[in-house]
Amino acid sequence: DHIAVFEMLGYADLSLAIKFGVQFGLFGGAVFLLGTEKHHSKYVEALHRAELLGCFAMTETGHGSNVKNLETTATYNHFDKTITVNSPNFASGKEYIGNALHSEMAAVFTQLIVNGENHGVHAVLVPLRKNNEVLPGIKIEDCGYKMGLNGVDNGRIWFDNIKVPVENLLNK
Repeated sequence: DHIAVFEMLGYADLSLAIKFGVQFGLFGGAVFLLGTEKHHSKYVEALHRAELLGCFAMTETGHGSNVKNLETTATYNHFDKTITVNSPNFASGKEYIGNALHSEMAAVFTQLIVNGENHGVHAVLVPLRKNNEVLPGIKIEDCGYKMGLNGVDNGRIWFDNIKVPVENLLNK
C-alpha cells in the first residue's frame, strides 16, 4: 500500500512524495529492518500513523555516504546502560537529511564504541524534539531551498554527547 501511495503522491506533489519516502521508506525501514521486536512494538505503529515523525541520518558533511568512515560515534556506557551519541567535529554533522526540520526522532548511523573498541557502523534512535522544540545538545540547520522541491525540509544535524537508553540501539 505504501508503494502505491508513494507513486501516486509523485503525480501531485514531488516534495510530499519525498517526505513520505523518508518517513516510511528510510526511517520506517531502518526501524523495521534493523530493529528487533522491542523496537517494532514500541515504534512501528506510531510511525505508520505519522504520530512519530522521523528521519534517516547517515550522510555526513566530511564523508558523504561513505558509511564505513562515518565519524559520528555512539559510545556504550556500562555504568548506566546508555549510549552517548556525538558529532566530534563539523565534518561529522549529518548532511542533507530529509525531514530534519520536523522530525521527532532520527535513525542515526554511527561508529559503535564499546570499551574503547570500534565495532563498526550501527544505527541508534535519537530523539530530536519534544513538543516541537529541539532538545538540548542537538543542533539543526536548514539546507535552504531546493530547486523544484522546496517542500522538502533537508537539514544538517550535530549531536553534542546526547545520551539515549541502550535499547535505542537498532540491534538486529
